[in-house]
Amino acid sequence: MKSAPECPRCGKYSIVQQSDTRWTCLNCGFSKNLSHHHSNDSDEESQDGGWFSIFILVGILLIVMVQVVEGQELPQQHRQISTPVVPLEQV
Repeated sequence: MKSAPECPRCGKYSIVQQSDTRWTCLNCGFSKNLSHHHSNDSDEESQDGGWFSIFILVGILLIVMVQVVEGQELPQQHRQISTPVVPLEQV
């Protein structure tokens, strides 16, 4: 036999299922509707959060790529400036 879940309000294990979607605590009267429609709202919120995360990751990736490209250009310029030009007659 399954034990009753703990009530989030009073902490007692006296939650009972009144209907397919409604759960109620016999001790304090706390009631929660767990309908399918309500869970769809949280799915939409998590999808919005997913798009936001993707947007942030793409932005970070672009910043890193720009930094890498700028970092590669500087040593090439530095080598061109610091390398002396020696005429072939002196070699």
